[in-house]
Amino acid sequence: MEIMASRPERPTNLAVVESCTLLNSVPVADRQQVANNSFMAYAERGEVIWLAGTAAECCVIAGTGFIKMTKLSSSGHEVTMELLGPGQVLGLMAVIEGRQFPLSAVSVTNCWYLKVPSRVILPIYQANSNLKDQVVRTIGPRVRRAHEMMSRFSTGSAEECIAAVLFILADSYGTHKGNKVRLDVPLTRQEISEMAGTTVETTIRVMSRWQKSGIVRTEHQMITILDAERLDRIMRDTP
Repeated sequence: MEIMASRPERPTNLAVVESCTLLNSVPVADRQQVANNSFMAYAERGEVIWLAGTAAECCVIAGTGFIKMTKLSSSGHEVTMELLGPGQVLGLMAVIEGRQFPLSAVSVTNCWYLKVPSRVILPIYQANSNLKDQVVRTIGPRVRRAHEMMSRFSTGSAEECIAAVLFILADSYGTHKGNKVRLDVPLTRQEISEMAGTTVETTIRVMSRWQKSGIVRTEHQMITILDAERLDRIMRDTP
């Protein structure tokens, strides 16, 4: 069984800001301002970062680890709606629109994250048309794709859930090389199991079976999807 380090190394504020592709179009001076006026925070696995309905006084850039966005179903069960990792932004649309967070944010793994106050990010957003365009191009489609795949989590098997996690991560961190997709973020089996909502033992068995079947390859915690078509069929539970 793989065991995660009790606490990942703390990144610098600037390193987290520079890892955020959404801010690539922002001038260097503005990125430095975000780094200088934001606050690094740490969350243990399962810790609530904010609850749905909380006033959006800051957005968050994930530094290390993974965070899920959840809502309560009509029956009172927690449903995962989105999964975000290093360099991705949470809660920005709520900050921009000046409303409450529509979803809760909960750490999936032990993680560091950067809290960016609305008073810091809003003037930068309002003054930068490229950033506005980037938000429209990336956040909306990302949320729609994640919602489609996360719907598997409520009714899917362990294999379907693990496959959905790999596709979501490939969408954000995948490098395409021919028919292969390499996930450019190191992942332990424990992290995958926590994101998929299954056990480490089950994840190890599933990933080992897929590796032997030529669907995925794992080298030094870096996963490559070798056969996306077969993995997609598994996720959709089709022959």
